[in-house]
Amino acid sequence: MKFSKILTTILTCAPALIKAASQDYARHLELSILFYEAQRSGKLPANNRIFWRHDSMVDAGKDNNVDLTGGYDAGDNVKFNFPQASALTLLAWSAVDWKDGYKEAGQWGYMKDLLKWGMDYFIKCHTSKYELYGQVGNGSLDHGAWVPPEEIDYEYPSYKITASAPGSDLAAETSASMVAASMAFRDDDPEYADILLKHGKELYDFAEKYQGTYDKSITDAKGYYRSYSGFNDELVWGAAWLYRATGDKTYKDKVDKIWDTPYGDLDPDKFLGSGGPISWDDKKAAAYALMALTTGESKYVDESTKHSELMVNYKTTPGGLWYDTNLSMWGSNRYASNAAFTVAMLATSMDANDAKRKEYVKFIKKQIDYIIGDNPAKVDYVVGADPSSPKAVHHRGASGSKGADKGPSENVFVLYGALAGGPGANDNFKDARDNYEMNEVALDYNAAFQGLLAFLIQEGYNVPDPKQTWDGAWPPKEPQPDITWDWNLEADEDSYMSGAPKLSTGSGLKCAKWCIDLEVDEKVLYVQNIWGGKITENNGNKFTICNEYDNGYLDGKGTAQHWNFNFKKPNGGKSSDVLPKTAIVYCNGKANGDAYLVRTDGSGAETYGWEAGVCKPAFLCDGSTPAPSTSKKTTAKKTTAKKTTTTKKAEPTSSSCYGYKCCERCEVEYSDDTGSWGVENGDWCGIPDSCNEPPADNEEKHSSGYPYCKSTTEVIYTDDVNWGVENGDWCVIKTSGASCTCWAQAQGYQCCTSTSEVVFTDESGDWGVENGEWCGIKNC
Repeated sequence: MKFSKILTTILTCAPALIKAASQDYARHLELSILFYEAQRSGKLPANNRIFWRHDSMVDAGKDNNVDLTGGYDAGDNVKFNFPQASALTLLAWSAVDWKDGYKEAGQWGYMKDLLKWGMDYFIKCHTSKYELYGQVGNGSLDHGAWVPPEEIDYEYPSYKITASAPGSDLAAETSASMVAASMAFRDDDPEYADILLKHGKELYDFAEKYQGTYDKSITDAKGYYRSYSGFNDELVWGAAWLYRATGDKTYKDKVDKIWDTPYGDLDPDKFLGSGGPISWDDKKAAAYALMALTTGESKYVDESTKHSELMVNYKTTPGGLWYDTNLSMWGSNRYASNAAFTVAMLATSMDANDAKRKEYVKFIKKQIDYIIGDNPAKVDYVVGADPSSPKAVHHRGASGSKGADKGPSENVFVLYGALAGGPGANDNFKDARDNYEMNEVALDYNAAFQGLLAFLIQEGYNVPDPKQTWDGAWPPKEPQPDITWDWNLEADEDSYMSGAPKLSTGSGLKCAKWCIDLEVDEKVLYVQNIWGGKITENNGNKFTICNEYDNGYLDGKGTAQHWNFNFKKPNGGKSSDVLPKTAIVYCNGKANGDAYLVRTDGSGAETYGWEAGVCKPAFLCDGSTPAPSTSKKTTAKKTTAKKTTTTKKAEPTSSSCYGYKCCERCEVEYSDDTGSWGVENGDWCGIPDSCNEPPADNEEKHSSGYPYCKSTTEVIYTDDVNWGVENGDWCVIKTSGASCTCWAQAQGYQCCTSTSEVVFTDESGDWGVENGEWCGIKNC
């Protein structure tokens, strides 16, 4: 990292005093990627980090007998591919030219996942050479229903462009995104890069051969993402990417054919002289910068420079945010980021000592610093980045409500990383869910912003924040099965009882809505009436009572919600003897929610049906193959050296996933459709999702997630540990005099001296093998 600019400040101040607002671009970059993970559509992967998101639109495309699952939605539930492709092209471009920024932030693996999720979807959408699906879902239907994507109960038709119903802008933009992504994957996965490049070439040919704007073919898009700028900009943009990726001069010729055409100033197809920033619709300035960066030729550099000068010297809010009176009233942070993005790309091609480049970088940094907190409102506009961040962005899934103007004033779930629309012309901001202009979120809002974070990290401007410990900081504490039940009896007579049971959650377990499965013994109890919740199922002595959105959510902070009942006691008896001892509580609904077995005496709860937390959703139990089969590969530990038994416990045969622990290690012994399994202490365990996370560097890390210092012993800051700085980032200083315990000697074994490879784990600890004999791996 190039951190010489900030080290002096770091080394003379405690972390909390380093700066008035955050300049931890790496932390904000991590959060931005999380936002895209929260927008995933389709069947979610095992390493899903957004625990309140579940599978959605898993039969997308069924109306046309094609698989259109995957990709991203945008807070609403329609997959509009034109703005989605535009966002992914910018993200892929940032991954190509600012790859080192992503790597220095430790986010390169996650960034590749982000791109691949979108590209895999676009591959599905490209069903034949001259056929491309460009939208899944109907805008009118969708905007008439405020539900999370998991709960869509209306149709979501799919729409396509063809040779007879073309869409050059959509096809060329999708081509650009796939070609740019092919360059991002070229070094790490050349085979996948070739697949993307092939699709990109075919789609560009489609765009050029059959010309027209896509919203004339997919008419539903016209009211939401109309192609105002026509398709010339996308034709140049797509050709420019193909020229950069292939070096084929025929694509450069295609760029020049439009570039050199002398359009009149009032001609809507005029390509040069753009007066505004890039957007999901307008790619002209992006093409200027890309051709300048690719060729270095003066005609491209001059056009990009002219546009950059316009952006850098544009008017701003009093606090310094780039602001256009017409554009910025809806998503000002988005347009400020877009204006700075093309300037940053041009700066990437300039000499580091160029005074003009320094001016450009200063402008870029100003825009990003404003967005992440250095502004008159003192708001970090990235959700979940700071206690000041917006808490009620316009987003259906995160809201936990039935409408933008309904439910709790703050969203039930934190939409980590979402870039809120932004302030008004006077730096004013109102954090309200129905404030569409200032508090909307979307795929294109984050795209350029995220890229600029990678740029600033690569430039060496990242200043790590101290460890974030405020309530709600990422990563949040894993919600625990902390549920308390109180029968709250109001009457308990010989023949009947009544009450208003109280239900509450703690330890951060939030339930926007909830259901209860209650089973009574008909010999001792008869249900006369239940109210205060909707009875959704009634099967004799089994009842399901549900509390829907906006009717009192469980906040994870101990606030009680209640329902009411009247029970008859045909044989009398004490309430403690006849009331059900347990109930099943479904957090966030029975269809998609997590299930907990709750003890009704108030003594707590435990997960039910699957293991929650880091193993979820590897243990999802659908009743078909709920547990590892008995044909599973077994691991027998050598019995010649270790005296204790190594016989594996009986194979699990339970019809429930409940009861299997998460593995402490990542050694996979078997995989089936429930997930990956290991063996520890002679029993099966589920491989944690953390084992599927992209590999970071191999450095040893503290439990806080920060690495241990490798060489420095200078204490810069102290809380529960001592903190130092190495390579411009925080690290934990190991306590001097740390010792290692050779626990195995007490059992008659030697401690390992040359190996740290764990061969077996039991209640004593971790065991390795040296010279054919068991040895204990030291605890240090």
